[in-house]
Amino acid sequence: IADLPMEVDDDMLKKVFGEYGTVTWSRVFDSGGKPNKAAIVEFADIEEAKWCVENLDGNIPQGLSTPIQVMFKRSRSKDGGGKGYGGGGKWGNNAFSPYSKGKGAKPY
Repeated sequence: IADLPMEVDDDMLKKVFGEYGTVTWSRVFDSGGKPNKAAIVEFADIEEAKWCVENLDGNIPQGLSTPIQVMFKRSRSKDGGGKGYGGGGKWGNNAFSPYSKGKGAKPY
């Protein structure tokens, strides 16, 4: 959850999102100098979490005064995903790589 107002703390987060489902775990993160805060909220039921993502993203939940961003947590892969090269884009799959001998490779 992103774009939370600065006054939101752990207790307020549980209260606000407890109105939308059973919160099993939650945590507000320090703003780190940014004008707003971020948090993670885990619900007991995936359907409750889906409802929040689909209905609260870009909207103002009851108990808050500004729109928030709500999305599913991105899981990190074991290889440090998202960092460096791999998997897709310019260097992925069928693109040329000087280190591969497979499809897309060009001999020197």
